Amino acid sequence: MLNWWFHTDAGLAARVGVGGAIFLLLALIDLARRGRQATRWREYLLLLAAVVAALGYGVINDQITSRISWEYFYYGKELATSLGPATPPDPRKLHWAAALVGMKATWSAGLIFGAMLLLANNPRRGRIRLRNRELLAWLPRILLSAVVCAVLFGVVGYLGGLTSLNEDFPVFLHDNLWRPRRFMCVYGVHLGGYIGGFGGAVWAAVAVWRAGF
Repeated sequence: MLNWWFHTDAGLAARVGVGGAIFLLLALIDLARRGRQATRWREYLLLLAAVVAALGYGVINDQITSRISWEYFYYGKELATSLGPATPPDPRKLHWAAALVGMKATWSAGLIFGAMLLLANNPRRGRIRLRNRELLAWLPRILLSAVVCAVLFGVVGYLGGLTSLNEDFPVFLHDNLWRPRRFMCVYGVHLGGYIGGFGGAVWAAVAVWRAGF
């Protein structure tokens, strides 16, 4: 049951559905109790916007990187079973599979980043609470941070600067396996995106926190 819940597409859909239902229920309870003073639904819209932004980033990122190195997805992400034995795989199937990989990898990051903004904006005595639209303005900056770091790490990966992070990379280079520099470039793009996104979210949360004083 745990394997199905955490490691299958159906389990992922179930988790998203349960989470969405919980948020909806909390928003409805808050609305029933406070009427026009209710704020939870606005906060959940911010979380939704953050998730959508992260999903968009993940899809676009993996559409680009799957064109740089189909090997990274076929072998590195173990998509050989779904894409079939032919190599290189059918481009349409590859890009669709890559889009799914991107969405599954980034939606939770978007949820976390949105929650960080809300927590940083948590109202307390003596603090000013920013409007949700002011928080929304930070989402493009977080995405920009992710993009910049993804590009930088991608270049470093292509130049062989990330070989120490995986014991297989020196073998790839030595044997010229799976177009190794492209493979490591995509690895760097993905790693840099996570680092840049998290760094951008921390930067945004600190700025929101400081703006409340």
